[in-house]
Parts: sequence; structure tokens; C-alpha cells
Amino acid sequence: MKDPFLDNETTQPTELRDFIEWHQGIKYYGFWAIEIHNQACLKKIKLSQQQLTDKLHPNYLRQPHITLSASGLMDEKHFTQASLQQQIEKLKENNLLAFPLNLSKAHSFTTSPYLTICDSLNSIATLRNLLNTICIEQDAAEYVPHVTLGFYNQAYKASTLALQLAAMSTADTEFTVNEIVFARYSTHEIQGCYQVLHRIALKAPRDSAYNLEH
Repeated sequence: MKDPFLDNETTQPTELRDFIEWHQGIKYYGFWAIEIHNQACLKKIKLSQQQLTDKLHPNYLRQPHITLSASGLMDEKHFTQASLQQQIEKLKENNLLAFPLNLSKAHSFTTSPYLTICDSLNSIATLRNLLNTICIEQDAAEYVPHVTLGFYNQAYKASTLALQLAAMSTADTEFTVNEIVFARYSTHEIQGCYQVLHRIALKAPRDSAYNLEH
């Protein structure tokens, strides 16, 4: 299978500045996510970041997470409180069950390296479909579940970097998703922490099979 990352000759460095032409003064950007708290996963993420430290901007403070849906800029013209409340109600009424994921190999987008997520039960797709029945996410790019490791500080040759990322990859680490969150980050801080506004707990499965109830 062709690797889309290798369609690019080099990576694209990220400017660390306030992108006012994007947010136009709107303070916050909202998104649904799965937070990573599993200690083995956190260790794997930290080690991967350390192996790439010379290629990444320092002070990437955003907590490890998997974005489920990029809701968008938070105001009455973009992503509204009414839309958020409808999504919360939709999720709660579906009695969602906990499910397993695997933190897998290292890979990259043009602007950032990441660790891939393996979802054998397609549980993430089910969650995304529920959210998108209320409000279609803003990000038009093809969705790839992942954990971002940071942003590139320079342009690096993609083919060389792909080899380094492949050499970094280790065995998959399984973890259980027990809740999903809605969070926001300041649009003025591209590498800043996010703030969780809502948490949706997922129920323990009634048997050994992990599923999402419909």
C-alpha cells in the first residue's frame, strides 16, 4: 500500500505563533477525545518523543490523547453550545460500553509524527458516527486515529524520516477506553495544554466481548 507521507519530499515545519488569520479572535477550539492514562502507553509515548527530540519543537504541552472529532472554533457562528449539548445527550442515550484499543507503530503526517491506533472493533468509527449525526466535524482531512508526538521544527527528508520511525516501532500496547471527553484549547497556544469540559463514562461490558451498544 502506498504511504501518503512519502508523497511529500520533506516534512513541513510548524511556526510557533498566534495564527490570528485562522481563529480571528475566537478564544477556544473544541474537540472530542480519548485521553491516554495507561502507564505503559504513556511510557511508550514519552520514549518516542525522546527519540525525536532533535526534530521537534520543545515544550509540546498537550496531554496525550486521540482526537475523536474536531468540533471547531467555539462560538455562535461555528461550534455552538447547543450543538455540544445535543452531542452529549446523544452519547449518553446510547449507553456506550468500554472498549479496547492498541497503541501501535510510529508514523507521520507532514507536520507532525505520531503513534498509530489500532481499533479492531471499529469502536472509534461508531463514536464518530454518533457525533457527526449532530454536527459534522470541521477537519476535512481523512481521519486517522493517532497520538500526536509534537510538531516538526524544520523540514526533514521524508524518506529518511520514515526509516527512523519504522526503526522506533515496538510491540502494540493494549489499553481500555473507559470514558471520552470534550475538551478545548486556547487558539493562541498551538502547543498548549487543553482543558476538559465534559466527561462521558463508558459502562463495563457485560461479557468478555467489547462492543458499543447501538
